[in-house]
Amino acid sequence: MFKGFEPRRYLNMDEVELKSNIDGVEYRLAEREDIVEMLAIERDVYNGEVPWTFSHFEHEIVQNENAFFVSAVVDGKLIGFIGIRLTERGKVVHITNLAVSVAYQGRGVGTHLVNQMIRLMTLLGKNQVTLEVRRDNTKAQGLYRRLGFSTGKLISQYYEDGGDAVWMSRQLKNESKN
Repeated sequence: MFKGFEPRRYLNMDEVELKSNIDGVEYRLAEREDIVEMLAIERDVYNGEVPWTFSHFEHEIVQNENAFFVSAVVDGKLIGFIGIRLTERGKVVHITNLAVSVAYQGRGVGTHLVNQMIRLMTLLGKNQVTLEVRRDNTKAQGLYRRLGFSTGKLISQYYEDGGDAVWMSRQLKNESKN
């Protein structure tokens, strides 16, 4: 375990607001009950595939004190999510996945999810956010670049299907903690 993180302990802190409403979309900490809808979004986004199983999500949301997800909800329906995990270096967080239902893509939901996570990680004193993205997913790479991420190395055959990934990162340590 990584001492000092435990995101669930921040749920009752007044100075760290985990819920927000932006343009009619509610952003909140994901719960176990969201997993079925998360899997449906994965099938939608990944053309019938589900890269993560129910148990993967359950572990990260319920059991892993060093990981959590933020969900985007419209009228009670989950439309997107972002997951992070604290790395072994303690001050670095890793975006494990980001997905927005195809019907809601292009409306800023993905941008807001990443910005919510960046805001929260900055408030919690983290220094860097990292992620991997498919080499052929230029749309996602563009989103991350617009949000201040830099492109790092190419990771050959990173995905189970042999696809390559691009490693990206963004520094947080110089950002305001207000």
